[in-house]
Amino acid sequence: MTSESQTAGTRVLHLSSAQLARVSRALDGDEAAAAEFDSALSSDPVRLLVEVLSTKSVPAGSGVSYGHTFVTQHPTVLARVAIGYGHGLPRKAGNRAWVTWSAAGGPAVRLPIVGRVAMDEFVVDVGRTPVEPGQLMCVFGDSDEGEVPLGDWAAAIGESPVSVIACLDRRVTRSVVE
Repeated sequence: MTSESQTAGTRVLHLSSAQLARVSRALDGDEAAAAEFDSALSSDPVRLLVEVLSTKSVPAGSGVSYGHTFVTQHPTVLARVAIGYGHGLPRKAGNRAWVTWSAAGGPAVRLPIVGRVAMDEFVVDVGRTPVEPGQLMCVFGDSDEGEVPLGDWAAAIGESPVSVIACLDRRVTRSVVE
């Protein structure tokens, strides 16, 4: 039986057909395709959007996720986001990487991933940003939109961009855009 946390939430990877082809070739061992994928990111960005499952106000001193590797310094709001290491997101993104969120038509706001990345979710410190359950966070995306580019996101965790994409499992929907 599948638990709700394993199936809950939208997870969509938007990429061009050219980038999808490069990733496919890279998975088959084509090192040139992997290098092409990485070098094309500035002109052909890849975007991962993930649903916010819930938000919760917490007091200062609240430990976050397994092992409490992050403890809030002041009262804040935390958001649970519907992707984790079970979907292929690197566990080491916790306390190292950022995501973005924006209100309809508003500027993107960078927010930190805090605590350990769990199997099916991670936590973001949204502070006073008016994030609501059901909205989407951009894990990485288009720098022209104010989003964290995949190259920067991958560098923050010590991975190559193509390896981050290659590890995402089938529960992350691929949406080919042109």
